[in-house]
Amino acid sequence: MRILLLVETLTIGGLPNYVLELARALAERGETVGLAHGGGEVPEFLDCRGVELLALTANGFQQPYELLGAVQILRDWQPDLLHLHLCSVLPLLQALPSLGVPLLRSFHDYTSMCLRRGRRRFPGDRCTRPLGWSCALQGCLIGAPRPGGRLPGLQDLPAKLAERAVYQEFSASVVGSQHMRRVLLLNGFAEPDVNVVPYFSRFDQQALGRTSLGAPKAPGLPGHERPLRLLFTGQAVKGKGLEVLVKALAQLRGAWHFTAISSGPRLSVAKALAERHGIAERIEFIEWLPQEQLADYYRRADLFVLPSVWDDPGPLVGIEAMSFETPVLAFPVGGIPDYVLDGRTGYLTASVSVAGMAAGLQRALDQAESLAALGQAARALVAERHTRGGHIDTLQQLYRRVTPQHTQPGLMAKELLS
Repeated sequence: MRILLLVETLTIGGLPNYVLELARALAERGETVGLAHGGGEVPEFLDCRGVELLALTANGFQQPYELLGAVQILRDWQPDLLHLHLCSVLPLLQALPSLGVPLLRSFHDYTSMCLRRGRRRFPGDRCTRPLGWSCALQGCLIGAPRPGGRLPGLQDLPAKLAERAVYQEFSASVVGSQHMRRVLLLNGFAEPDVNVVPYFSRFDQQALGRTSLGAPKAPGLPGHERPLRLLFTGQAVKGKGLEVLVKALAQLRGAWHFTAISSGPRLSVAKALAERHGIAERIEFIEWLPQEQLADYYRRADLFVLPSVWDDPGPLVGIEAMSFETPVLAFPVGGIPDYVLDGRTGYLTASVSVAGMAAGLQRALDQAESLAALGQAARALVAERHTRGGHIDTLQQLYRRVTPQHTQPGLMAKELLS
């Protein structure tokens, strides 16, 4: 089967890495795979080895002829199926049905169902409404200033509604968590067309026992016979909750040491909080690590802390930590409760707050004798639900379900062109 993946941009972030890894995994299964993107320079740090890239435009669809050229590039590739991962270019979306092939969309975030992209208006807000004209009453039409401007901009609600309507007509939708499934159903997507395909851990071979976990965790009861080793990895932005976590650590009684592998605009704020609360000597900040060293930190940690304070659709870092028998403490938001099962693979806090996180940390330290068993169950869950092979199996089954029978790659496209 000729499968063409499409993402609006190939830049920094987890999505480009996931799509590139998906392309390689499908190719290993014998599929012919291409990855179309909106154009522009692809960052050198992205691992694009073995992936056929199709740049659709150099200028971001600013002119009508660029849109026509992009559609022609897609048509010339003769796909049997087009699988979108992020695209909000409405004219391009409206032109895709003309290709005459099944269209799928993986929803990794809220971009196509929220004017503010994060389904929140202010810190602590968690929207439960579908995209609609009521968004205007909630003040969500006010956006960031235009490039070079100072006055707030206005969000284009009719265009966003039209974007969602296009996706509602796709052959199928893919989400990574039950939370995202509920969001799509709330926004009018047909229930039979919404498919939950859990994300896979890039360390699934460790979870499956095919690759060594590395050095064992330090001996002794964490928090009692030695410090409890806590770990956070993620961007230093408000939504990821690093500042909330630092404040909560200031209330934690007992012996502990915290490592934050992070970078971003709020990192200096988090460091200042640690100094202000007198806990800086117990915290190690690391701005970047290669994958091999990151694996060592996952393995050595007694507890991974995932303090996202917004409805994060399905962060992968928790699944990665669980691959190394490291349980997770998290707020019960977004897609996290799909894999952080309270008292089974980790702990969920009672509230999304500093107090809630502090209580969760204290619970973990006071019940440190349970951490090893939680970690073993966490690893077993990854091996059961979050492997690369299982993820690809499910997607391939979906591809064949929505694609008419064909006997040779590209047959559908060739018939349309004849």
